[in-house]
Amino acid sequence: MNIEYRKFKNSDSDPAAELIQALYREDPSDRPIILPQIKKTFERLCRHPELGCIMIIECGGEIAGYSILINFWSNEFGGNVCFIDELYVKKEFRGKGIAGGFIKYLAEVKFADSVALRLEVTPANKSARKIYEKLGFKPHKNDTLDLEF
Repeated sequence: MNIEYRKFKNSDSDPAAELIQALYREDPSDRPIILPQIKKTFERLCRHPELGCIMIIECGGEIAGYSILINFWSNEFGGNVCFIDELYVKKEFRGKGIAGGFIKYLAEVKFADSVALRLEVTPANKSARKIYEKLGFKPHKNDTLDLEF
């Protein structure tokens, strides 16, 4: 199986937006996701690549998934942390090691000069959590809290 990882292009807007909406249907967030918000993310990351990027995962020339990666400096880690904000693989491509292979790729190339990878997983998504733990991710001792404006 020929798998490629590449950065998002403007021509990926519609298929990537469909994948993002599929993720939020399958694993709902506390907040609804709407198309203008998705387009704003595309625009922001394309204009400011230092903040992060969207990666497209292709399998045999077909878009199989995507990931939104956000960069931030961590004093705790002493370097850039690549936060895997979203990672989604289409149902028909699951069970083939694509998500795990993507994470291994990020770690091997130290994507965005990162010293660590971080991600979140919803408690109900046990299959994803199992993959992440198998790859070496460990729970963070601190809880994440949000304050919206």
